[in-house]
Amino acid sequence: MPTTHTVAHEHEQTQTLHIQIFYPDHPPRTESALFRKTKHHLIHVLDTPCWVCGTKEHREVHHWHAEWADSEGIDWDKMRALHPGFDWSAYREPADFIDSEYNMRILCMKHHRGINHGIHMVPLPMWEMQRIQRADFVFSEDEAK
Repeated sequence: MPTTHTVAHEHEQTQTLHIQIFYPDHPPRTESALFRKTKHHLIHVLDTPCWVCGTKEHREVHHWHAEWADSEGIDWDKMRALHPGFDWSAYREPADFIDSEYNMRILCMKHHRGINHGIHMVPLPMWEMQRIQRADFVFSEDEAK
């Protein structure tokens, strides 16, 4: 017989993360023509909503599987194995993958860069909770009423 678990009460957890990683040497960040095209197509042509909350306000594009800062440290054979759904026949250089629609998620500003909500601020398992949370669940203090 399955066991039913109930939570006695919701509770707040405060955590301070100290992250120390190395980025491979890379040229200064710029927007490629493919990035601008991808961004325009996903936001203005397809009108893609935020992947987390569905809003169409303050949308941004987020590099999902690989970011430019990591491009010089990527083993592209491993990337090919992990992403067979990408059209590798069109791949000529890292930008073809990194700035492609395949590698993007549309996120609103809150879920991209927002404190206590953004993917750049919250560990992935916690961040994804925002996509599946109950309507009556409070994720962070700024949502408490």
